[in-house]
Amino acid sequence: MTCFSPAYAQTSQPENIEVHATRTVQVQTYRAVARVFNRFNAFPEQDRANLSLHVLGRLQPEDAPLKASGLHLQTQNGPIPLFNADNDELTVPLTKALWAENPPLMANLTADEFIGFTFQIAVATPQPDQFTDAEARHWLKQLNNCMEDVVGVVVAFMLPDAHRLIVSVAPHSRLEAVKNDQSQLLLDNQSDTPQTFVFRPQDYPRDTLFRSTKAFNQVLIKIPLDPHASMKRKA
Repeated sequence: MTCFSPAYAQTSQPENIEVHATRTVQVQTYRAVARVFNRFNAFPEQDRANLSLHVLGRLQPEDAPLKASGLHLQTQNGPIPLFNADNDELTVPLTKALWAENPPLMANLTADEFIGFTFQIAVATPQPDQFTDAEARHWLKQLNNCMEDVVGVVVAFMLPDAHRLIVSVAPHSRLEAVKNDQSQLLLDNQSDTPQTFVFRPQDYPRDTLFRSTKAFNQVLIKIPLDPHASMKRKA
């Protein structure tokens, strides 16, 4: 049998153990987040028709899905999750009641963790598998007009314009540019996952038709300056 002497027990030093426990903390308020979506929805209809704002979040630094953060509104009537269980999109209910209450946004974070967000502008194409050069140029102009609405004409003049579309091509489908019955292959996605093709519609002849053999997975406008934001523990 192994025995521990009293002398050893008295002279041993206690260990310093650092604990980085995950706990529910406030990261923001409802109004601060809802204001972003309300601002976009307040743009003139002609500038945002067929366009929608999407905010995607990831738990950092481990780059885990947004749902891993447990992000939610702590309202008087109980918690409201702010994540889509199927993807990383931030889902914020926009109601007058929540604006008046202004509940805190809570998340399960350690001291070293934060939630990183990126912003996307999605396009609802009139047809699921094709769009024209004229439509693409119109969407880009719409976003430029939205930027002017936010920062003013003078400041927007110094910012880069939106020039590029991001097309998410479905698995096992082909994206083509068609002009005068002549097809140019842009992307042949032979994989089992969507692939993206980024391009400038201005680089193609007028009246070009951009066509896919399957419905697009998604069509986005690349936002100038790559805006992003983060949420971390409130002090």
